[in-house]
This record gives sequence, structure tokens and C-alpha cells, in this order.
Amino acid sequence: MTPRTKAKRISALTESITYVTFNNVRRGLFERHKLIFAAILCLRILMRDGVVETEEVVHLIQGKILQNAPALPDSVRTYLTEAIWINCKSLESISEFTGLCESLEGDQLQWKKWFGEEKAEECDLPKNFKDITKFHKLMLVKAMRQDRVTSALRTFV
Repeated sequence: MTPRTKAKRISALTESITYVTFNNVRRGLFERHKLIFAAILCLRILMRDGVVETEEVVHLIQGKILQNAPALPDSVRTYLTEAIWINCKSLESISEFTGLCESLEGDQLQWKKWFGEEKAEECDLPKNFKDITKFHKLMLVKAMRQDRVTSALRTFV
């Protein structure tokens, strides 16, 4: 067996075992727990494949508390709270969110519109963050619209 064939076989077995395990565990779960299990399994697979970074998943699940968080600027007080501002500031430690808070201040109309959407997780983000991955959009929804996290997680999984 060549190394390439061996790698394909291992990949196929891993996928098959994962699928069978998911189906067997899913049958024994309450409906409200199925999304949690599916999300954990999905995130573990993405981390194993190197699609998402472990630090980003930890940030999504646990959050990150900033020491010396800057005060909420007056320009965004009309639609953001202090807690949301701190969440956005903590997201800036991830390279995909560099300049997020400046964008919140600079593109206020677009962000305010997105923030006010009933189903923000389904709407396009303002121009600077329009092309981020679905995982990073999930992180942004968690930071800014915690009421929509369950729906965003369902869409992501």
C-alpha cells in the first residue's frame, strides 16, 4: 500500500467513524442538546484540519476579557453598549478583525443597519468585513448580537 493510498484510507475511515459516532450519539440526546454536540464536533474537525485556530475557538466559547478596556466612544453610543464595545475590542486581537472598532466608528450607518437587522447572521456585513469566513462571522455575531448566536451556530454547523 502506497503512502498516498494509506492516507486516503485513513481519511475515509476517520470520516466514516465520525459520521457513525455522530448518528449514534445524536439518537440519545435531547433535541436542545443536539446543536451543542454538532457544534463541538464540527469545531473539533475544523481544528484538526487546520481550518480554524484553537485560540479562535477558545475565544468563541469562553470570550476574552480585556484589562484596561477603552471607553465607549460617543459616536457609537446610539447603537452599541459598553459590553458590546469591549467584546469588539477583544476581537481585534484576532488578525481577521484588525480595525474592527475603527470601522464601527467610521462606517456607523452600515454597522447600525446590520446591528438592527432582525436576522443579522443572514445579512451581509459592512464592506471591510464582507469577505470574512463563516466562522469569523459567527464570532462577530457572538460579540455583537448574542441574541442571534443559536441561529448563527445552526447556520454555521
